[in-house]
Amino acid sequence: MTFRVTGTLPDGQLYEVEVTGRADRPVTGSRLVATMVEAAQQDEVLVRPSPTEAPVVVDGGDARSVLALLVERSGRILGTHGVLPRPEGVHVAGTVY
Repeated sequence: MTFRVTGTLPDGQLYEVEVTGRADRPVTGSRLVATMVEAAQQDEVLVRPSPTEAPVVVDGGDARSVLALLVERSGRILGTHGVLPRPEGVHVAGTVY
């Protein structure tokens, strides 16, 4: 399952990445965002895939945890394209899935 996410970083820089669901290369398109995801994996950063779920460690092979990291660490998610993992309660671009 792959999908695209467009957003801004906290400094206002625009990015667009493809979330691949592959542990060896979780995102493509922005080296800065790829580095952020890789660092989160190495540091075992916890994210919540949805408000009702327990925190999980960011895993590049788990598209939901990568999306949760982008939602938490981005200044703003501007849009998504493709088939998204849609757990209950995940907020993306102002919409609750």
